[in-house]
Amino acid sequence: MGAPAVRRADFLMALAYATDLATGHSRDFALRSCVLAMRLAKVARLDEQMCRAVYHQALLRYIGCNADTHLLAAAWGDEIALRRDLHRIDMGNKSEFVETFVRAITRTLADAPPAELAKAVERGLAEAAQVNIPILSGHCEVAQRIAERIGLSEELRENLGQIYERWDGRGLPRGLSGNAVRFPVRLVTLAQDAIALTDIHGFESMTAMIAKRAGGAYEMELAEVLLTHAETVLAGLDGPVDRETILALEPAPHAFLDEQACEEAYLAIADMIDMRMPFTFGHSRAVAALAGAAAKQMGLPASDIRGVRWAAYTHDIGELAVPVSTWMRARALTERETDAARLHPYHGERALASLGGDGPIVAALVQRHHERLDGTGYHRNSRGPDLSPAARILAAAEAFQTARESRPHRPALSDQAAAAKVRGAVKEGRLCPDAVEAVLTCAGQRARRAPPKRLAGLTPREIEVLRLIAAGNTAKEAASKLDIATKTADNHIQSLYSKIGVTTRAGAALYALERGLVQQGISSA
Repeated sequence: MGAPAVRRADFLMALAYATDLATGHSRDFALRSCVLAMRLAKVARLDEQMCRAVYHQALLRYIGCNADTHLLAAAWGDEIALRRDLHRIDMGNKSEFVETFVRAITRTLADAPPAELAKAVERGLAEAAQVNIPILSGHCEVAQRIAERIGLSEELRENLGQIYERWDGRGLPRGLSGNAVRFPVRLVTLAQDAIALTDIHGFESMTAMIAKRAGGAYEMELAEVLLTHAETVLAGLDGPVDRETILALEPAPHAFLDEQACEEAYLAIADMIDMRMPFTFGHSRAVAALAGAAAKQMGLPASDIRGVRWAAYTHDIGELAVPVSTWMRARALTERETDAARLHPYHGERALASLGGDGPIVAALVQRHHERLDGTGYHRNSRGPDLSPAARILAAAEAFQTARESRPHRPALSDQAAAAKVRGAVKEGRLCPDAVEAVLTCAGQRARRAPPKRLAGLTPREIEVLRLIAAGNTAKEAASKLDIATKTADNHIQSLYSKIGVTTRAGAALYALERGLVQQGISSA
């Protein structure tokens, strides 16, 4: 079955969710900002082209924020806490700006002697510009590059190069001012600040703060539009925003991505995730290469191979909720840090769940990539029957690849030692032996057992037919969905019945369920 076309806006929403995690914003911050920005655009009677620019700027403003995050964390500690503090202030106010960075240093060195802390504050403030400006420049450049990879126009990409600039010229990194700052940038900055300030201080305080900053951070006319219509344009934006609302706001024509374009979009997300830290560069690409090759070797259908590869690209998207400063420490995680880290499959699933096409299948795999056959994984403690062959392969590929990468608290294992580690997990009943051997074979390791056989000798097509009839489809319905003749579907059914030793649809359905072959979706439990 081919991958259906996917609205590009779905990918924008996944990226928006990811950036909300990384920047410490409240739930659906970027989505709510998009609604507000588009309402302001309507009040201002902007044309369709300008509305399109506003829409994309609101969803994608922070997609470059993972660039050089390790440098930000090295200088200021918990970068998510720092970003939360920055949401509260007028960054053009020097005293508030300095106070925020002093707070960050103090938080990082809370146990240091007073004299040492004072020296660290002095040094940090003296070096702030040379640390921050290159990082912010990198954010803009990376945002533009990611936007290009998902097919956005040059005009939209240029807007993403000004994300930190301000009307009064006190922004960074170029200090642009007035109309040199593009209009969609100015409008979205105002909208996002209004949402953030309302979340933090409440509606009344937000309007007072926007009024105070008018003529500074925001041009006077835009601020007046917001303040004049504040109750109307902010109505209903104190809670989550659903996918349908954001899709309905996108100006026509709506862009759709075919399978190849989806591949590039998923790969762009992988690179956005992995560029947080030098030791994760290329991690998701490597896991995807192993998982995709192993799925092919095990004879899974093309849709499974595609799904596990796309899940591997995005499996760590939920880790953006965990400060990079946590991962950079040369020690094991604390109990609290471990609890937060173990929620990243949940956040990953939520980021991807609304994607069209194969999105729900990809999200289901991401949700399960740290689960283990014996129930000792996380975050749901799922067991074998809930783990499809694709999920088992992804878990094995991720475990092996991570073991042979260095981390601040441990060196990288050799390929042989990493192979021994995952084989040890097989002996303990945690990882699937067939999945592990397929991954290791694809990684160039000598097999310890005969190559895994396809499930009961089923062909990829027979697996697809089995899934469909297990889901209650008739032979005719399965044939229609697979674009094959009904007689061909009947032949596949009789063949697979013979191979798995059943004579009824019910028996085939139970077989599929027991072996994790039922197409997995997202569970809300």
